[in-house]
Amino acid sequence: MKKISALFLICILSPLSLPAKTDAVTNAPGETAVLKEEAETLPDYPLAPKKYRRPSGFKPSLYKYSLKQMSEKFSEETIKAARAHTARVRATNEAGKWKPNGKSLDEHECPEWFKDAKFGIFIDWGLWSLASWCPPKKEGAMYPDWYELRMYSNFDSKSPFWGYRNYHIKNWGEDFQRDHFIPLFKASDFNSEELAELFSECGAKYVVPFSKHHSGFCLWPSSYTHRDVMDMGPKRDIMSPLAEACKKLGMKFGFYFSLSEWEYPLLKEDGTLANFSWNKEIPYSDDMEYKASGKIAVKDFVNEYIIPQAAEFIEKYSPDILWFDADWADKASALGGYDIAAYFYNISQKPVAVNDRYGLGEPDEIKGRFTAARPRQWLRTIRGDFFTDEYGDTSECIDIENYHPWEACRGISQSYGNNWQDDESNVISAKEFVSMFADIVARGGNLLLLINLDGQGAIPEIQMKRLKEIGSWLKANGKAVYATRPLRPFTKNGISYTRSKDGATSYAIISNPSRKTILEISVPDGAKVTDVAAGNTLEWKFVKGGGGAVEVELPANLANSNLPVAVAIKSE
Repeated sequence: MKKISALFLICILSPLSLPAKTDAVTNAPGETAVLKEEAETLPDYPLAPKKYRRPSGFKPSLYKYSLKQMSEKFSEETIKAARAHTARVRATNEAGKWKPNGKSLDEHECPEWFKDAKFGIFIDWGLWSLASWCPPKKEGAMYPDWYELRMYSNFDSKSPFWGYRNYHIKNWGEDFQRDHFIPLFKASDFNSEELAELFSECGAKYVVPFSKHHSGFCLWPSSYTHRDVMDMGPKRDIMSPLAEACKKLGMKFGFYFSLSEWEYPLLKEDGTLANFSWNKEIPYSDDMEYKASGKIAVKDFVNEYIIPQAAEFIEKYSPDILWFDADWADKASALGGYDIAAYFYNISQKPVAVNDRYGLGEPDEIKGRFTAARPRQWLRTIRGDFFTDEYGDTSECIDIENYHPWEACRGISQSYGNNWQDDESNVISAKEFVSMFADIVARGGNLLLLINLDGQGAIPEIQMKRLKEIGSWLKANGKAVYATRPLRPFTKNGISYTRSKDGATSYAIISNPSRKTILEISVPDGAKVTDVAAGNTLEWKFVKGGGGAVEVELPANLANSNLPVAVAIKSE
C-alpha cells in the first residue's frame, strides 16, 4: 500500500470548515457585492430536494494522492512535457502570421459564420451542479456555479451571500468539502447525442461547454492534471462524444477555458508548495488538499500549465471558438491568452473566433473606453473577434452604429449555473424570451443561451420547455434572425428590425402584435410585405405624415399570437 500523508487523512476525516480567505475573489463580475440594508439574523434557507443534497450514507473521500505526493510523482515529468509543448506553441507563433500581441490579434476578423449564427448554447455544467444553489434575490444575476468557492463562509450581514455556509452545512454537512463533490459527479444522465440533437432542433448553430471552470476540473482527459473526468468522477471522456455529435449535426463547437483558478499548487525551488490563487502567489494552506486535489504542482502556472493545456485541447478537438474567462485576474500580457489565441489562429485550417476576455488592459488601451459611472480595467469590448455581455455588464459599451460582432450570454432566469429554486416565477416566458432574443439580434448580437444541466447531466424540465418553444418559433421565423444584420432604428416601440445581408429584404419582429401595426422603417413603393412564418401577403399602407413609416394589417391569427410575429418587406 502506498504511503499516505497524515495531513491527507486529516483532510478526509476531520470536519474542517475554514472560512473563505479575506483576500479571495468572492464575486463573479456583474454581481452586486453589498446589499442596501444590513440583515438582522442569518437566513433560514430550506432543505434542498433530495437530488441536490448529500446522499444518504455518503462517506466523503478525496483523491488517492495528496498535493505533495502529486508533486513528487508527477511534477518533474509534467513540467518537462509542458515546457516542450509551450516551446512548440511559441515556435509556431514565431513562424506564423498571427503573433501573441494585441496589435496582431486585433487584425483578425470575426468569421462570417459567427455573424450569421445568432444562436448558441452555453453548457454551464460541472461540480457545482450537484448543489445547484445560490442565495435567491429579486433582481440581478445569480451564480450557482461559484458554489464551490462560497460554501466556506457565511460572509457578512450586508452581503448577498449572507448565510451561505449555513445552507451548505444544512444540506451537505460540516465535514463535506469542495472536492467531495468529485466522486458524486458521475455524469450518469449525460447523453451527448441526445443533447446535440436537442440543441440542433431548437435552432442553435454553435455549442460551448464549460470545459474548465475556475476550480480547474476538466471535462476532458487532460495530460496536465489528474483533476479531470478520466482520472476522477465519471472516469470517461465527456468532450469527444459531445464534440463529434455537435459537428455531425453541423453545429460549431467551442472551448470555454478559465485562464485562472481559485487555487493552484506552485512548486517552489526548495520543494515546498505555495498557492497560485487568481494569479497571485500566496502561502500554501491545508485547505488546498480538499480544494485543489489532483492538480500537479508546477513552477510556472502560465507556461507550464495554462498554455500547454489549452494548446492540447485545441489540437485534440479542433474547436471553432475559444471562450476565455477569468479575465479579471491579471493583465492580458500575463494570463497566456495571447499565446493561445495566436496559436489557435495559426494552426486552424478554418475560420475561427476568440472572445474578448483576454485580461486587464494596459492604461493606454483602456483610456477613455469606459464611463466614469462604470469604470473598468478589462479588455472586454476592446479586443476580440466578438465582444461579450453578461446580463448587461458591458451593455453601455456595445456600439450598434459602429458594428462589431458581440454576444449576450445569459440564461432563461437570473442563474448562471443550474439552480433548483428556478421556477415559472423567475424564469422568463416564451414571449419575453423571443422578444429579448429579437432585440439582441436587432442590435447586432448573438445569444449564447445558458443551459444549466443538473448534477448528473440532465436538462431540467423548465429549460427543456423553453428550448422547445424557441425552437418552434425559429423553425417558422428563422429567416428574420439567421444571417441578418442590424437595421435602423434597431428596436423601437417593441419592434426589432433586421435586414438580409444583401439589403434586399427587411424584417420586423413584433413583440406585441395587433391588427394594425406601425413599422418605422423605409418601405419602397410597391414593396411586398409577408408573414415570415406562412409566407402570406399582408396589406399595408404609408402612414400619412409618418416620414416613410407604414401601417401593416395583421390577420386575426397573427394579431392574437401569444408569441412575437415576424414580417418581411421585400422590393418587387
